[in-house]
Amino acid sequence: MEKFEDSSFVVEATQQPGCRLAVKVQVKPERVKKCYKEGVKKVNKQISIPGFRKGKAPDSTVISKYSSYVDSEWKEIILHEALNAGFQLTQMYPLGKESLDRPKLESCSQEEGAVVLFAFEHYPRVPEIDFTEISLPNIEKEPVAQEKIDEVVLQIQKSHADFEAVVGRVIQENDYVDLTIDSLEQEPPMNIVKDRRFPVEKGVMADWMRKLMIGKEAGAVVEGVSQNEKDDKDFRPTKVRIEILAIKTIILPELNDELAKKVGVDSKDELLKRITENLNQEAEQEQKRKQIEALEKALIANLQFDLPASIVETERAHRIAERIRRLQMQRLGDEEIKEREAQIEKEVGATVEDSLRLYFINKQIEKQGKIKLSNQELNNELSYQIATNPAYRAQDLDKESSRELIERLSSSLLQRKTREYALAQVISK
Repeated sequence: MEKFEDSSFVVEATQQPGCRLAVKVQVKPERVKKCYKEGVKKVNKQISIPGFRKGKAPDSTVISKYSSYVDSEWKEIILHEALNAGFQLTQMYPLGKESLDRPKLESCSQEEGAVVLFAFEHYPRVPEIDFTEISLPNIEKEPVAQEKIDEVVLQIQKSHADFEAVVGRVIQENDYVDLTIDSLEQEPPMNIVKDRRFPVEKGVMADWMRKLMIGKEAGAVVEGVSQNEKDDKDFRPTKVRIEILAIKTIILPELNDELAKKVGVDSKDELLKRITENLNQEAEQEQKRKQIEALEKALIANLQFDLPASIVETERAHRIAERIRRLQMQRLGDEEIKEREAQIEKEVGATVEDSLRLYFINKQIEKQGKIKLSNQELNNELSYQIATNPAYRAQDLDKESSRELIERLSSSLLQRKTREYALAQVISK
């Protein structure tokens, strides 16, 4: 319990689980008497007594004729002042109106003062972050291997390749196939893919589909069931029918100055240099991503504080509902969804508190580092997004879409700056 006092109030605040604060406010007699006079004055202004102008009747007359109204107004003023005193002296405030329990006037007299009780749910009290106490594992930048360079070169060659129809043999590894795919989960079947080219390549084409293709001829129609190869907890197998329209073999262009010019550089050497620089940048970004991931885990482990129960429950319910919505989009039956609900609730429960804790930690870092976004930073990011994403072109955005985009970009940029600030504090110590 913490105790606070000023000339008119004594406040006792007791912290409870779930970020609830139980507050007892003792209103000193002098303040209670003042509230009583204010109550009488307020009633006086609202009534009319013959022989007196409105608001000018003697207090004794108002009290004798309207004692019940005076009593009600007086006590309402005490409740209001006790609430304000509780908030101001503790410097703790409710999450919202719904987070505050109705205050109770436990006792009240002009001679002995008054006692008011109330409780409310508040934002978490995140402790000051001492970055010198945070340690991270040593995460080195991965060197750019020749194999990585060769992979990028191969992708460039593939994007400028020619294809030749295969005649007289079945599909082999590393062929390309033109396919039309229909889902058989409904009647009539629903087209998923129409005349699209796929590489029959391990690690690129789904393994179940690749095995289904190899050994088949052009013109064949086969059926199969998709399999979960990405450990997606909400994955639902889908029965499909695949029509093999054609088999193709790829003809790669030579890596030379001509190919380099097709991708916007002057020579083969310049292309290889640009690829190496880009891969180095990606390696640096991946190093930073791993460092930030390690930092977030360390912050969660080092900073222990209570979370508001209502926010935890709201976020938990939202995430569960979103997972179930994804299952419904896959057209799972009600019984199948119900069977998965218990597992979904368990998985969500294991992550929601850590993510909320991290959110409030980031807010504390923003406060400590006085991190803000400049208009120039936001404008630069907005320009980049509009230039690189056709869906964000200015002429396609209405007022509401523009506002949502700016809010989303602001939040993302501020989060990025906060993470980078925190990482810099830990690395530079």
